[in-house]
Order: sequence, then C-alpha cells, then structure tokens
Amino acid sequence: MIPIARFVMNIGRALRVALPVMLGSSSLVSNPLRLARVVLGGERRRRASEKRLGVPVPRFCIISVTWKCNLVCVGCYTKNYSRDSELSLESLERVIREANRLGSFFFIIVGGEPLMAPGLIEVLGKFNQALFFMFTNGTLVHQAHVDAIKVARNILPIISLEGDGAHTDHRRGGGVGEKVAKAMGRFRKARVPFGFSTMVTHRNLRYVTTREWFDGVWNAGARFGFLIDYVPVLRDADPDMMLTDEDRRFKSQAVEKRFYEARPMALNIPPDEYTTGECQAAGKGMMHINADGNVEPCPFCHYAADNIRDKRLPDILASPFFARLRSQFGRLPNPRGECLLFTHIEKVRTIAAQTRAFSTERLSGKRSPGTQQAAV
Repeated sequence: MIPIARFVMNIGRALRVALPVMLGSSSLVSNPLRLARVVLGGERRRRASEKRLGVPVPRFCIISVTWKCNLVCVGCYTKNYSRDSELSLESLERVIREANRLGSFFFIIVGGEPLMAPGLIEVLGKFNQALFFMFTNGTLVHQAHVDAIKVARNILPIISLEGDGAHTDHRRGGGVGEKVAKAMGRFRKARVPFGFSTMVTHRNLRYVTTREWFDGVWNAGARFGFLIDYVPVLRDADPDMMLTDEDRRFKSQAVEKRFYEARPMALNIPPDEYTTGECQAAGKGMMHINADGNVEPCPFCHYAADNIRDKRLPDILASPFFARLRSQFGRLPNPRGECLLFTHIEKVRTIAAQTRAFSTERLSGKRSPGTQQAAV
C-alpha cells in the first residue's frame, strides 16, 4: 500500500505530535522503540523471504474476517458478497502467522464488522511482531472490547465516521453518529489510541478535509486517519457520491496540508498508494484475504485464483494471476490517482479468464475453482 519511507516518516511526525497526549498508554503505537522493532524485524523477514522465494511479499495484509455486519451502509464494498461467511479463528490465526513469518507486519482487519467475530481480539493479541489496524463501525464497542484491546497493545482501532453525526447517519443509519461518539469516548477515557476512517464523497469532501473537522476528531482522541475515495463497486452506485476530477485535486491538496500538521496523522487513499508510481496490489505492497478465504489483489478487485484452504501464501503470491497483474499494472499511468484495478476492470477480467481466476462475489453455497465451500 503506502510506500514505507513515506509511511514511516508520517508515523514519526505523528508520534512527535501525539506522544505528549498518549502518556500512560501501553499501546504499541505509543512506544516508538517497540514499533521500530516491529517494522525493522518485519522488513528483515520480508526481504529474506523475497530473496528465498523469488516473489514479492507485501508489508500490508488486509483480512476481511467476516461478512456479517449489523449495518447496511450506502456504498459498502461488501454488499456483493454473502453476509453469512466468516473465517474461523483457527484459519485466521494460521494465515496471520504464515504472513507474519514471511514478513508482513501491518495487518488491516476489516469486515463486515470485525467485532461480530467472537474471540478476534484475543487471537490478534498473540502476535507481538505485528500491528493490527482494526476497522469498526463503532456501534458494537463495549467496555469489554476496550479492555481487551488495551491488554493486547498491538491493535489500533479505526472507527468509521463520515463527518459530523448527520453525515454519519446519512450513510450508516439513524443514531449511528451518537454511538460512534460514545465508542470514541470509551477509548479516550481508557487511554487506548485509535484512529478514524472516512469514505470521502462529493457530498462530504469539503467538510472532512477542513482543519476545523480535524480539530474535532483530534480532540475526540483520534491520532490517525484514513480518507478513502468512494469507489462505486455496486451496480446501484449513487452518482451524487462520486468524486469529480476537481474533487480529487482538492482532496489531495487538502490532505497534504493535514499530512504535515499530523493532528491527527492522515493518509489519502488511494492516491498515497501511487506515490512510487506503481500499483501495490497483488502482493507487491498488499493483498486481501476475504471472509471466504479467497485471496484477492485488493479489497476493490473481487477476483481470485486461490484460497487459503488450498494453498500456502508463497504459492498464492507466485500464482499466474497475481504475477500477470503485477506485470501489467505495475507502471500503468494513473494521472487521476484512482484504484487502477477498478478503473481497468475489463483488463482484470481478461487476465482472470486467462489464468483461471474467478469472481469472488456472492459465492456462499456455490462451488468455484479453488474453494470447495464458502466459509473457512
């Protein structure tokens, strides 16, 4: 995903700003030396694995642990999947261990709603050589979750919000904004660092990039943030939410200001993924393991050739499907800073057909190559 030099620079700046207000926290992100050991140790393992295996090993591993969710949000990229699939805790622990040994050290835990998977926090807490960004809609956060994350120390909760309460309710449902505020209050009171994630649309762009709004989430306790472009993956996508070229230019300029202020630290997704000029999907910088166990190039490209039930990660990373994607999308021009795989989906479909990859959408109860059953 993000080029490591820019990512580390951003973390360093954010820590200098945030450490004074994180005193007393036991979190990995409040301990620069421990965090540096995780990053440097992961880099050593990753480079050794790449040399030994002859394939890229991503620093970022994105895992959708479940498709189950208690909300039905406008524009959710998981709506084309069945809502009844979930990775077993045994499969989750196995694949994290395998990825971490290879050299992946940043894990992004998403869903569905991850907190609908019982025992998840305890599994993640076992890995002291990794940092987990756990994305949650915030509505199910109870004190028991806060206490468990505080004990784990290696989990950074990322709470989804779309601006103020009205913006959040508009996309996520009535009353969600109030529940999100309560979740942030619980984490802040317990001195558990957390971040925010905002889907940026044409409707909320001018609000969620302002200094005033950033001051609000900073004062609420957020120390890190993702500003993610709305990607219309659904057939019924709302054209009023889609970003224009002017919107993208405005967003990049505004987020760059927030980047240097680091109150809180903010990443611009997907443009920051292309800082090096290369698509980071298909194992080059990231991969996505979905709740059916299928390994996709990225969360917005719903094709896979392999499943973690059938193959080890080194073999999946070396697959013809991933190799062709890396080769053909590696330096494809991207002047608009969009998700290249989504923008050139027909080209992805052609590569998928040529490499025996398959669509991963709505697979529950169906048989597809590389996956004998939907749940893992």
